[in-house]
This record gives sequence, C-alpha cells and structure tokens, in this order.
Amino acid sequence: MNTTKIIEAVSINMFKQIISNYKIKISPHALDHLSDAQRKVFKEKELIDILTKETPNGVGLQKNGRYAAFFRKKFGYIRVILELKEDRLEIITFINTDTMPNLNRLQN
Repeated sequence: MNTTKIIEAVSINMFKQIISNYKIKISPHALDHLSDAQRKVFKEKELIDILTKETPNGVGLQKNGRYAAFFRKKFGYIRVILELKEDRLEIITFINTDTMPNLNRLQN
C-alpha cells in the first residue's frame, strides 16, 4: 500500500494559508539522510525559508494525510513532506526529484 501517493491537489492559496497559520518545525529525522556536504547547504532555516518565502509549483495531499509541496530548483524539484500537528506544521522530510506529478488530473 503506497501511503505517499498523492490523492488530492491542494490550491496554492490554501497551502499558503496553512503555512501562515502554524509555526513550522523540523522533524528530528528530516535531515538524517543527508550527506555532510548536503547538510552545509540544507539547514533548518533554509528549509523553513523555502516554505515561507517561495511559492510552490504544486501541492498535494498524500494518502497518509501529509502534504507534499513541490518547489522548482535548478536541478529539478524539492519535494517537501509536511504533517499538520495540533499546534504546528512539521517538515517530516524532503526529497530532490527530477519531476513533479501532474496535480491537474486530481482537480475537481
């Protein structure tokens, strides 16, 4: 069962509203898979800045209830996985990817 499959598109405006209404935290495991070189580039502040200062190219709701936000970069996209907790929005992890899914097919 693929719980990370995106089942619903989320509007950029709705996502920005969620971002503005919650304090953003980084999961303790979000940076675990990075090499030492990547850790120098992606620090907690940079990840939070991506969410708060950049506009995603697309956002989807995954089957597991987490949000996947895609941000265009020189190398492709960064897929940031977020979970809405009671009092915060938590960055669970992020992944570099070449492409992003076609979220338009999920629009009503």
